[in-house]
Amino acid sequence: MLANHILPIPKASFFQEVILRFEDLLRSGALKPGEKLPSEPELALAFQVSRPTLREALKAMNLLGLLVSRNGDGTYVSDDHGRMFRNALYFSSVVSAVDFLGLIEARIAIEPFLAEQAATRATEADIQRMKACIDRMQAGVGRLEPYLAAEVAFHDEIARAARSPILQAILNSLRDLLLEGRRKITADQTGPDNLQFHTRIFEAIRKRSPAQARSRMLEHLKDGRDRYQAFYRKFKLGSAERAIMLAGAHRRSPATTAGKTAQHSARRRKKRA
Repeated sequence: MLANHILPIPKASFFQEVILRFEDLLRSGALKPGEKLPSEPELALAFQVSRPTLREALKAMNLLGLLVSRNGDGTYVSDDHGRMFRNALYFSSVVSAVDFLGLIEARIAIEPFLAEQAATRATEADIQRMKACIDRMQAGVGRLEPYLAAEVAFHDEIARAARSPILQAILNSLRDLLLEGRRKITADQTGPDNLQFHTRIFEAIRKRSPAQARSRMLEHLKDGRDRYQAFYRKFKLGSAERAIMLAGAHRRSPATTAGKTAQHSARRRKKRA
């Protein structure tokens, strides 16, 4: 029975901790694809959290595609096995924020350099392939999947043109997670503003301006980072520092977390006295 696998949530915790516990249930197999969740009152009692806290967690997991709500029938774990386990890694990163934002920062460290090198090393064939990607992005404005496919291809062409196989391989290893995050968090960013960022990068590479290519890629990626941070603030994480604290709390046992909370409360009472 699922309730037997659920540990109470420390009272001082946030709804993100509920999501992290759901992640543990998914990874351990206590929750299986297609399985119906217990009722809200049962889950709230098992986790020992309030109903509003539980609802926030369920809403976030619905947004991430891990749960499916069926009108009049309850809430189920997604029965798409591949999607569920791919998203398990993704939503872990979303909840802790530090890991996912770390991936964005990795792009900031790598891709401006690749754009700079592409401006120096790209062949005419490379330039033509980048132009074809920009054309496909323009044709796909406002349509998520066609636009994203062309956008990813554009970044791939830059990495290819930079002639830096190791850095290209690193970016390829991050692509799926970053793409999934792009779908979930910035699905509205398939419009003219985003297209303009990429067009400016392309023009700098086409004009063989390494410094400008680096600068424009950096500008684009920092804008993306700001949008991800806005998403995390919406989910009440507030900052990467807070996310790190949450991630650390998740790695400690519930008993340890509860003990720290009790010590903190005692210190506060002592100060008031």
